Amino acid sequence: MKLGNKIFILCLFIIFFITGCNSVDLPTFEINDQEDTVPDVSSNPKPLVPDSMVEDGSITTPWETKGLFMPEEATTTSIETYKICEDTDVENEFTVLTAKEDGPTIFIVAGQHGDEIAGYTAIDKLKNMELKKGKVYILSPANMAGANADPKRRYVFDDEDLNRSFPGKTDGTRTELLASAIYTEIETIKPTVVLDHHEARTVKSNRDFLGSSLIYTTLDGMEDMFMDMYLATQSGELCAEPFKFYGPGPLGSMNNVVATNLKIPVITVETYRGYALERRLEEHLAIAGYVLRYYGMVE
Repeated sequence: MKLGNKIFILCLFIIFFITGCNSVDLPTFEINDQEDTVPDVSSNPKPLVPDSMVEDGSITTPWETKGLFMPEEATTTSIETYKICEDTDVENEFTVLTAKEDGPTIFIVAGQHGDEIAGYTAIDKLKNMELKKGKVYILSPANMAGANADPKRRYVFDDEDLNRSFPGKTDGTRTELLASAIYTEIETIKPTVVLDHHEARTVKSNRDFLGSSLIYTTLDGMEDMFMDMYLATQSGELCAEPFKFYGPGPLGSMNNVVATNLKIPVITVETYRGYALERRLEEHLAIAGYVLRYYGMVE
């Protein structure tokens, strides 16, 4: 990124946090019950917000995803798995990829909401990838119960939202137990960055529209990477359309709690479910690939 562009974006962030203002390019969102709500961004011409509800995957306008990431199959990378919440209703499994050369650690979670299929379908493709250096932890899908349900559901059980349950409780609900296990792994591993892959709902009256967006609570420790990636979406070098950014993450979310309590930066990646599934898969992989390339972990 050119120094002038980086300084400009940094100034926007500084102004945003000092003034607390909500411009269309620098929106924040607050939490209303268990839903994410955002200020009215209808005046923002990009990306286009449909004016009525559309079905998942029904927008099939031709697109081109830049920065595509097609992971190479592991040859020298060590791949191991281990379980969390073993012998419970929320038992799950981490995949750990370790390169021969030491390097950064990236922690990737996808599918906290079981009906957001693009995130965990894309991230599952990384479970057998070759790494040049470093280590990657993958939990996908995090909400196994919701992902395996028919029909797939947002919640783990009843109205228990995994991404509003952090830091969790070992003596709480089953969902709080799962959140606690994930939080403990992050606290123990101390990754360089956490990636959290989600999907934005199709448009409904009185509901949020996050669209294609990157959400953060703090930029500490990832300032250059985040700003470079954001500008790459704006310039057409990454993904199929410019991404917006929001902050902070919702209360009780992994993004907010991990960044606030553990001082570990988290990026939540949202793709819009109205777009074709193939496009959403490509964008999730493009963002993950960008981060891995930035840290020199993949070709």
